[in-house]
Amino acid sequence: MTPALQAMIKQAMGEDVDPTNFAVFETIMLNTKPLPGKRGALFENAVVMPITLKEMVDSINGGAHLPLIADHELFGAPKGRLFHSALDFEDASLTMRGLFYLDETETTTIAKLNAGSLDEVSVAFLSREFNCSECGWDYFGAGVSREYIYERTCANGHKIGTNGAHGEMVGLNQFIETSLVARGAADKPKILGKSQAKLAPAPLQVLAANGFEMDELVVQASLGKKEEVSMDLNAAITQIATLSMEKGTVVAEKTAAELRATNAEAQIATLTSTVSERDATIATLTSEKTALEARPDAAVGAERDEAVTFLHEQLDHLMTAKGEAKLEGDKRLTKVSELKAKIGELTANLTSILPVGGRSQAPGGTADEGTAKLGYDPKMAYGIRKNK
Repeated sequence: MTPALQAMIKQAMGEDVDPTNFAVFETIMLNTKPLPGKRGALFENAVVMPITLKEMVDSINGGAHLPLIADHELFGAPKGRLFHSALDFEDASLTMRGLFYLDETETTTIAKLNAGSLDEVSVAFLSREFNCSECGWDYFGAGVSREYIYERTCANGHKIGTNGAHGEMVGLNQFIETSLVARGAADKPKILGKSQAKLAPAPLQVLAANGFEMDELVVQASLGKKEEVSMDLNAAITQIATLSMEKGTVVAEKTAAELRATNAEAQIATLTSTVSERDATIATLTSEKTALEARPDAAVGAERDEAVTFLHEQLDHLMTAKGEAKLEGDKRLTKVSELKAKIGELTANLTSILPVGGRSQAPGGTADEGTAKLGYDPKMAYGIRKNK
């Protein structure tokens, strides 16, 4: 304990504190390497982002001087205080170091620390965000249900512990405490020699351990000046439990309201899409109706087909009369105009050899001379009989 170190403690804890008999240790608290001690949990291989370490250091140096306890047991007297912190870059990661002290009543704990039988620490804190490493989706975001946390799977289907997916802790929400533990959760905790101490103004016994725990999220704070008060501990615990339940109810109601709002927005989007689809269907049907109205009536089409069939039969008769082959297959005419023209052509040829008024005409004579009416001719009949 040097005068410079005593000055640091007094600056953090107040001038009335006498640190003469304090034991001070330096510890590596946390770094930006993946947490290896959380397999199967939400925090498997989670990474504390540099901004989070910076805010944790600022919290301690800004007067938070977190309590030092054992095994994250918040109820009971602290063993000491964490009163100073700083960032360092070592072993390819950003590291947060801290200085903590124990008073002279903690002789057993001090002895264990000096002997190395107790050589690790763990910190309890709540990050502001817990983002998926693959897509940035926030597990702590508004409206997130417990199923995402239980399943360790974000809304975009990335599962923690699968294909390298993990959580990224961004920003500090609450820094709760630092604990002396038998085994921490962070990367390679170990005791460092005095010569490796960096934060204190004089060589110190160093406790180096990396850790992370989130088993307890109880916040204890006092405001205003320090004064002696009497307190019913059981009543305080009951009040804390009641407030925690009320907070949980409020959070659940808020989550439910946000979920209802999200569902309402989804329903609005669905209805909007349905209206758009209805409008498109109406437009399509209107277009089809217009096209149908522009088409010929079905009866007219049937009559047209019947006329084409009749005209083609007449054409077949005319062509047969002239000794021509009927039009078959792809040569058949299907348009009334074509049939009319062809029939007109054949009829013109036939009428040129028919007598006017239906009478035959003798060679070199006229229609009125030496002719007989078509049909029964007595002379012809007589001639036939005579010849016979």
